[in-house]
Amino acid sequence: MKCALLLPLAAWLAQAQPWCVVEKPTTQGIQAAIDACSAKGGGVAWVPPGQYSTGPLWLKDNVELRLEAGATLSISQNRADWPAGVPALVNSRGARNISITGKGTLDGRAQYEYADMRGLDVEIEREIENARAAGVELKRYYRTGVQKYLVVLQDSREIRIEGVRLVNSPLWTVRLQDCDQVWIRGVYLYSDLEKGVNADGIDIVSTSNVLISDSVIITADDAICLKTQVWGRRAAREAARPTENVTVANCILSSSSSAMKIGTETHAGIRHVVFSNIVVRDSNKAIGIDVLDGGTVSDIRFHNVTFELNRRHWNWWGSAEVFKFQLKKRTPQSPLGRIENVVIDGIQGTARGTSVMTGHPERSLRNITIRGLRVKMLPENKPDKRATHAMRAERVENLTLRDIRVEWDQEAPEPAWGGALALSDIDGLEIQGFHGQSGSRDPSVPAVLKERVREAAPGRQR
Repeated sequence: MKCALLLPLAAWLAQAQPWCVVEKPTTQGIQAAIDACSAKGGGVAWVPPGQYSTGPLWLKDNVELRLEAGATLSISQNRADWPAGVPALVNSRGARNISITGKGTLDGRAQYEYADMRGLDVEIEREIENARAAGVELKRYYRTGVQKYLVVLQDSREIRIEGVRLVNSPLWTVRLQDCDQVWIRGVYLYSDLEKGVNADGIDIVSTSNVLISDSVIITADDAICLKTQVWGRRAAREAARPTENVTVANCILSSSSSAMKIGTETHAGIRHVVFSNIVVRDSNKAIGIDVLDGGTVSDIRFHNVTFELNRRHWNWWGSAEVFKFQLKKRTPQSPLGRIENVVIDGIQGTARGTSVMTGHPERSLRNITIRGLRVKMLPENKPDKRATHAMRAERVENLTLRDIRVEWDQEAPEPAWGGALALSDIDGLEIQGFHGQSGSRDPSVPAVLKERVREAAPGRQR
């Protein structure tokens, strides 16, 4: 009976000019529907329920790709289906007013193998040696099979992604590169939390005016990540554009790396960014800001966040810390960037690693405010222990800490636990309403450790 009802509906959709029904959901059939809609000035390319394996698809101006509930488009594992240089299952370049909607699924069919460590990740070199010393087997997952992004939209504007499921991407799930005016709402993203190497959720790269809301993102690598980088055809002729005016609200995030991440690629500025009303569950890090390539990260706010943090396998970036801010040079020749005007306001939860903010010997972090933070330190759930102090800040100009509370697990304290706060090379420190104690078994270790700290002038307003 249901099939009988669907047939006249499909016929009606085919006759209606704004709709282009995909009658043969192959790569060619779906692309033909997109092209037909574009040729009519715009419309909806409608994919019916079913399981379809395809090569790359290209969105065109004024076209909505709508995946009906029960429709799944999967990355073809036939390498012959992939022309050289095509990055993703769904692509755009220079398109305007494009959408991916519906209750269907894009599936990257990611494949992995578990093997001995290859090469050395210099960003976690110390963590690797720590794991080796603790007797941890230095094996990890590596990607195999066809390795593509799930969605890459380049040089495009007026973008809407709503309602769909995006799962098992071999590389980043959604890459927005040099785009403008983006709305993402009500999506579900997933990659394997143990295996999904480089399978980020949403990466906002040199892109402006972005709103992400009401979504669940569970990814092995960073859940939501902001970067600035030149990529694709523009790489040889243009400088990186900034990423700016980004709001992420009312989302549930889980990550084996950072739930909310800025960097590491920072070839231009990243500014005016708000994360608000976020639930972070079972993640390796809540907040990360890494500036390695120059550029200024500024005017960033994290507001109303609850977090539950757990250590991951040795190869992931993160130690179950609330935040990690670091200003570095990727190479000795890299320009030195800036991190300034960052506010963390009203966040609470449990952590297992030391939260860190670290400036560069040549330039401090500037104007960092943390207020309304509640954190309980729990024992590490891995044999390669890393945690010392609850929070550590080094080389910061104008650091404000207000209404901070640090607790420690009393039933199973770690031998290396230290103070609640360790502060060094701080120029302009303001602390109000701090509550905490040392987590160390040594009673001589104070709750707050200070080295080369200059207090803020009385009456300074922040």
